[in-house]
Amino acid sequence: MTAADSEPQPLPTVCRTAVWTAEMRADESLAPNPCAIDPWAAEFVTAAGPQGPPPGDAEARAFLHAGVAVRTRYFDDYLIEAVRGGCPQVVLLGAGLDTRAFRLPWPERVDVFEVDLPDLLDFKNRVVAGRVPASARRVTVAADLREAWADALTASGFDPARRTAWLCEGLLAYLEPDEADAVVRTMGEHSPPGSRVGVETATSQGRLSCLRSCRDALSADGAPWRWSLRDPGPWWAERGWRMEQPDPASLPYAAERLAPYLPLLREAGDTGGWLLTGTRCGSG
Repeated sequence: MTAADSEPQPLPTVCRTAVWTAEMRADESLAPNPCAIDPWAAEFVTAAGPQGPPPGDAEARAFLHAGVAVRTRYFDDYLIEAVRGGCPQVVLLGAGLDTRAFRLPWPERVDVFEVDLPDLLDFKNRVVAGRVPASARRVTVAADLREAWADALTASGFDPARRTAWLCEGLLAYLEPDEADAVVRTMGEHSPPGSRVGVETATSQGRLSCLRSCRDALSADGAPWRWSLRDPGPWWAERGWRMEQPDPASLPYAAERLAPYLPLLREAGDTGGWLLTGTRCGSG
């Protein structure tokens, strides 16, 4: 890839978490039995240049790698199912260096809107270098999710009257509680009944001892985890979404990758509620 072979591109500090995540996806792509393969991830890492190691000590990084692998596969499957089930548009909130528009085998033509900060999208587009997904219409939407963002989304061609599959991956935990609430309420206001949502919700996982070094490192780097829910289901129900909370042990690939950590998760009461999917309530 031309951009990946050139000099590293400057990247704001606030976007370093996206590069770390891409690095984990690149490593996972080379694993013997990967949860997901992202052929673009290594190119983003190379283009970004040295960012330092992912946050935390070796134990935390191993746990995070397993978690990123599992959540990538989980949300890949969710999005394919949602589009197959009648959602013709996908919105990736806080898209980061997500490449699903390019790499997923979409069952039909779909509009994929990637919403994130302008600097990050500019970097991403330089690496992508103008290439077009095979079976999706990719639209980037420069917006700060801590501010009003819905107008920018609709101005980019998003239709709030059509069913939508939303994804909040690696996003809400970094927002203040009122900001996370505003994002979810805005999402609901632009979702007809039958729309879907996939979300990563910080619960007791954020308090696991093996992640303490990660949490401390992120705080020192200016990206602390600010928001969590002890019981996600009722919170989402109050905002019009019927959620499903799987136990990772019920998913074969997750049980395999998280096996060393399941006792810790169960002890913390966090076997469910970390990765959620849901449906917008109402008829239609």
